[in-house]
Amino acid sequence: MLTERQRRILKAIIDVYVETAEPVGSKALVQRLDLGVSSATLRNEMAELIARGYLEQPHTSAGRVPTHKGYRLYVNELMNGYALTREDTTKLREALRLKMAEYDRLIDEAGKAVSRLTNYAALTAKPKLGAAETIRHIDVIRCGEASFVVVVVTGRGMVRNRMIQTVSDIQDADLERLRGALNIVLVGLEPRGMMLTHIRKLEMVAPESCIDLLGQTVAFIKEIAEASGEMEIQVSGAGNLLGYPEYRDVDKARELLSFLSAAPPAGWLAASGTSPVVYRIGEENTAAPLKDASVVIARYPVGAGCTGYIGIVGPTRMNYPQLAARLEYFAKGLGALLNGSKPEEKTDHNPNGTGKPAGTDGRNE
Repeated sequence: MLTERQRRILKAIIDVYVETAEPVGSKALVQRLDLGVSSATLRNEMAELIARGYLEQPHTSAGRVPTHKGYRLYVNELMNGYALTREDTTKLREALRLKMAEYDRLIDEAGKAVSRLTNYAALTAKPKLGAAETIRHIDVIRCGEASFVVVVVTGRGMVRNRMIQTVSDIQDADLERLRGALNIVLVGLEPRGMMLTHIRKLEMVAPESCIDLLGQTVAFIKEIAEASGEMEIQVSGAGNLLGYPEYRDVDKARELLSFLSAAPPAGWLAASGTSPVVYRIGEENTAAPLKDASVVIARYPVGAGCTGYIGIVGPTRMNYPQLAARLEYFAKGLGALLNGSKPEEKTDHNPNGTGKPAGTDGRNE
């Protein structure tokens, strides 16, 4: 158990190190903290923090830097909540002005936006429709001459849509007949349960002018059926990491960039628990290339019972409270977009309203 003074010292060292990327010495702490103690006393306390695994000293003549254990205590218990500034929320709202195009494209664009806003590598994990999903509703919406959006809603509320161009335009009455036929024949089926008999039945009742649109709609539903139900991960902005001093080591940078560029396995990103923001620091990551990196993840809802994830990868030296606040705000806005509501417009935002670290509750998920 650390004393209150040791906790203040550890927090100050991490705050300074995040800002400067330089090992922190006792003189820098004396200037920052008003503890009423000498540099010698501070050095003794820092030695105790080293002995207990919260700090390390890269060189005998250098200052101290936090360990993964030190960062974990900081995230769980020491860091202050971050109130988003007006500039923060303006940039985040601008980034959330994403076109409500296909679901896949929307999530990919969200990842690119987060990478630009944070200057880290951004990760998005989007759930695919699984084998047990049934079709609840199909809609076909005109959006221009010979241009339509097909919308498939599943029993759990997941929505997939596809823009379709046809050879010729379709009368509204024929479009309504096709819409009705699709719902009568396919609602209640699993996408992979669509058989040739269902397709033949649709071809028999669909107006002749809709055959092209019907064929493309059937092909879209077949694509949905091929989804495995697992998470699909997309990485954006991995090259941003090369701008950090932690990745000046070419071999270390190459290992991490190769991992991120090779479509990482879905399992390592999904987060358990209920906290809105989850932190994985250094050796808490199961993937070897991430052992010297941190991953910060926020959840966003995708229909009833489904969850996607958006997050960042960077060095363990990062501004955790600021990143947590930004990611949680962005994830809430993304969830609102996907579920048809308006993203939050507040300008001052503390991620959990308590002044405690966002999404930790003092635990490591």
